[in-house]
Amino acid sequence: MKNDYQKLMEHINTPAGLNDRVLRAARQQAVERTAGQTGPKRLAPGRARPVLRGAVCAACALALVLGYPAESQPEPPVGQENGPAVMVPGFSFGLTAYAAESGETYAPGPNSGIAFRAGEGCVTLDGGNYTGLLFRVTGEHIETLSLSIDRGGLYRYQLHENLTDEEMAEFRQAMDEGRLTTAAISQTDDGMWYMPEMTALGQSVQEDYDPEMSYGFWLSPEEMTTGSGLGMTIEEQMDIDYFDGAILTVTASFSDGTEQTKTYQLSSGPLRVEQYVTGGLTLLPQLAGDDEPFIYGLYATSEEDSRWLEWPVQDSRTVWLSNPYGTVNGGTHSGIDIPADQGSVILAAADGTVTEAGFDAERGNYLVLDHGDGLETVYAACRDFTVEEGDTVKAGEMIGAVGSTGMSAGPHLHFEVRQDGQAQNPVAYFDSDVRDTLTAE
Repeated sequence: MKNDYQKLMEHINTPAGLNDRVLRAARQQAVERTAGQTGPKRLAPGRARPVLRGAVCAACALALVLGYPAESQPEPPVGQENGPAVMVPGFSFGLTAYAAESGETYAPGPNSGIAFRAGEGCVTLDGGNYTGLLFRVTGEHIETLSLSIDRGGLYRYQLHENLTDEEMAEFRQAMDEGRLTTAAISQTDDGMWYMPEMTALGQSVQEDYDPEMSYGFWLSPEEMTTGSGLGMTIEEQMDIDYFDGAILTVTASFSDGTEQTKTYQLSSGPLRVEQYVTGGLTLLPQLAGDDEPFIYGLYATSEEDSRWLEWPVQDSRTVWLSNPYGTVNGGTHSGIDIPADQGSVILAAADGTVTEAGFDAERGNYLVLDHGDGLETVYAACRDFTVEEGDTVKAGEMIGAVGSTGMSAGPHLHFEVRQDGQAQNPVAYFDSDVRDTLTAE
C-alpha cells in the first residue's frame, strides 16, 4: 500500500536536496518491489556492455549548470566613504553533468535541483566501485579546483578515444601491471579503440583546472556492497544509497585572485523517466510511482543557489492529488491545491511586497507577492485578504483567509511559484522539514 509521501511524490516533481527523509522511505519501497529482479525495469534495448576482467562498466547522465560571470561590485554613493574592502568574485562556476556514452545532458529542475542518472559504472573487488555518476566543473578563468565529499570518495574520469592498436596495447599492459584501473574497452566500426581511465582520489583533491576532466563518486572496496555482474542489482542500489545525505564541496580559484565555494547535498532514489518511440528517454527530476519506469540515481541541490519557502496555510499540510502540478487531463495546472477549512489563515511564504490583489473568474480572489530576484508566489481561491497592493510582508505573516472563490470545487488555497515569470513546481521550494509533514488526498 502506498503511503502519503509516495502518493504525493508520484505527481509532484522533486529536485535534489529536498528529499532527505522522503527519499529514504521511497527508496526502501523501491528496493522491496525490485527484490526479485536483477535490476530496474528495462526501458529499451541497449547496446551490449563490454566487460573486462570482471569489471562492470557504464555511463551516467547529470544536469547541466553553466558557469557565468558574477556582477561586479557597485561603487559607493557620492559622498560616502569606502567601507572595508570586500572580495567579490569576478567569475562564477557551475556543474556540468554529462553522459559519457550518449552525450546527453539534463537541465536542472525547479529551485536548482539536479538529477543524476546512474548508468554504467566500473566495479572491481580490489579497486572499489567507480559509480559512473560523473560531473564536470565549468566556468571562465578557473585556475585551480578543490573538491571534497564527506562520505565515500571521489575519482577522476577521462575518456580516451581514437586509440590505435599500439596505444591500446600500452593501456592493456598498464592494467595487467596494476598501474591503471581495469576498465571496459570498446572498438568503433572503423577499428579505433576507446576506453575510460579512472583514478581514485579519496575524499578530497586539489589540482589545476582542466575543463575536459570529469569527476565521479567512488566507494572503496571496504565501503561497497556490490559484486561484479551486469545490470543494477539491489547491492548496486545500496552503493548509490551510501551517498544519500552526503555533502559535496567544490571551490574554484580564478585568475583575478578570487575564489568561490559551493556545496551540494546528495539524495538517492528511483528517478522517473519518459520513454519515446525512438527508444530514447528523458530523465525527470521526480520520484517514480509503483508502476512507472525508473532509473535509480541521485538528486543534488546547491545550497547557495536554492531558495526555501515557508508553508502557506496555517491549519493544513495536505495536497490534493486530484489536481496536481503540471499537465492534467490535457490541461496545465500551474500550482498545487491545499485544502483547508473556510477562513483558515493564509501565510506569506517569504518576505515580499504585494504587487497584485484582485479577482478573476478562474482564480477567484488572488494575491501576488514579489520576493525579489524574479521569484513570485501566487495565492488564489481566497475568501478575502488582510493586505493590499504595495504592502510589504514578512514570511509567516497572515495575508488572507482560505475560501472557495473562482473555479473552485471546495475551500482550498491554490498556490503557485514563479521564477522570472515561469511557473515552477511549488513543492520544490519547501525543505525536508516541511515536506516530512505533508500528506496527500
